[in-house]
Amino acid sequence: MPINIAVVQFEIQQFVPEENLKKAERFIQQASSAAQIIVFPEDFLLGPLNGRTEFIDHDGRYVRYFQQLAATYKIDIVPGSIPEGHSNSLYNTTYYIDSAGTIRGRYRKMNLWHPERSYTTPGTEISVFDTSYGKVGLIICWDLMFPEIFRAMVRQGVEIVICPSYWCLEDAGVGMEHDEQAEIKLVNALCVTRAFENEVILVYANAAGTVQYEGNNATLIGQSQVTLPFKGAIHSLSHNQEAMFISEVDTSILQDAEQAYQIRQDLKKQG
Repeated sequence: MPINIAVVQFEIQQFVPEENLKKAERFIQQASSAAQIIVFPEDFLLGPLNGRTEFIDHDGRYVRYFQQLAATYKIDIVPGSIPEGHSNSLYNTTYYIDSAGTIRGRYRKMNLWHPERSYTTPGTEISVFDTSYGKVGLIICWDLMFPEIFRAMVRQGVEIVICPSYWCLEDAGVGMEHDEQAEIKLVNALCVTRAFENEVILVYANAAGTVQYEGNNATLIGQSQVTLPFKGAIHSLSHNQEAMFISEVDTSILQDAEQAYQIRQDLKKQG
């Protein structure tokens, strides 16, 4: 099945959700005439919270806003990730909203990045669900590092994995002394590898520019991309500036990948 997927490499105005929402709608309107799905980065509404608990969404106002936009512009939306409060816990949450405004899937980030762990509760369940374009799975950023979550999704028949992300050069820590491009090399390698080893279409949407994080400037790596088995990255942004691209994919390539590699057949044998 051919699908056009819009990927937004979004430059965030930290703690100015009204402006970020306005800009998001402009991207959605632009994409709606040519794409069936649009994907935004992790934390794109606010940037990292940095302890600013007043921005936590306790009543679902952001997801309802995107449900309205999806229905208005007739496009499926993955609205990055939203800091949601529930039962005295904070979750880093993403959604898949279809073009009728219906929530098809929700995912709470399971594998938290180091700074998140002091204030964010990890999710406990993978998210694979039916859409008009096949079975979709959701992950967020650092989840990309863990092959186990992909294998779990594959066992549930996932075809398209969508990964909103907020990934920075400085995440390498002391690794930058070895190579300042370490995180770029890591993300590019992971995106291609995960597509090949799991026979999936992977959509990776990272944030753009620089943002203040824990008192320091953080430089986003950009590198938003769509990767497929056989082909690798079919569309990628080799910079960290704000941009949107629309990538056409055909899910029939996944059947060819299984015929060639038989990964899913082998996983079924393993139980």
